[in-house]
Amino acid sequence: MKIGRNDQCHCKSGKKYKKCCMNKETGPVPAEVIEHFQKVRAEQDYLKQAGIHINYVKPIMFKGKKVFALGNKVYADCPPNTTFHTFLIQILKETIGLDWFREQAKLPLEDRHFISICLEKLGEWIGKNEKTAERINSEVWGAKPDGYSKSLLSLAFDVCSLIHKQKLPTSLLARLKNRDQYQGARYEIAIAAIFARLDCDIQFTDENSKSKHCEFIATHRATGSSLAVEVKSKHRSGVLHQIGFLSPLEKLLSARMIGRLFNDALEQNPKDVPFAVFI
Repeated sequence: MKIGRNDQCHCKSGKKYKKCCMNKETGPVPAEVIEHFQKVRAEQDYLKQAGIHINYVKPIMFKGKKVFALGNKVYADCPPNTTFHTFLIQILKETIGLDWFREQAKLPLEDRHFISICLEKLGEWIGKNEKTAERINSEVWGAKPDGYSKSLLSLAFDVCSLIHKQKLPTSLLARLKNRDQYQGARYEIAIAAIFARLDCDIQFTDENSKSKHCEFIATHRATGSSLAVEVKSKHRSGVLHQIGFLSPLEKLLSARMIGRLFNDALEQNPKDVPFAVFI
């Protein structure tokens, strides 16, 4: 008869089996195994402290290629030197559309989308740092990113977080690619991605609905608690595709301006669940 971990130990010590003879009978655990799981636990604790509670699957090597998994899809043909950062940016490019980026590259700089500019600046940053940066190994190097690179990587991480949850609506992606709608869509993706990384299921509301509605409902998987979320972002002259120049007075949002955004957001309150507003 098999003894359960919480059963009384068969040696009559009065202790539970797991705290008595179980380890003696299974033998000592190799130091390499203990070190591996300590490393895994440390990584998990670090991610949770950073607010990341969803399980990004670590890549593996197979037939000379690095294999990644994201959402319900496996990417089995990545070069062996692909890092998590470069993988995220590649998924962003494929999600937005490689043809879209090619068309953007043909436009004058003043007519191009901010995402396209960030990708070009990333290429310039790589060319500037690749030969002089500190090398982690023969294939991988690291250097301090500039603002454009960080902006692109942040967007890629947010988009991939929603893809991993299989919650990236085509309508939201279309708004992201639209110069005039980019700022609001980017902010909505950022907030939704935070909830996705907190291990919430995201249910975006119907944008075609004529009734007032919030952006999405986030439901925490562990507790089942739901939260209605509305996001508001103020366009300002000279910022993110907006015509004009940003004056010193406009750099700070006034209380009146924030109040108007907040009051507009309150009209989207669904009433039947707790409601959160991000401005």
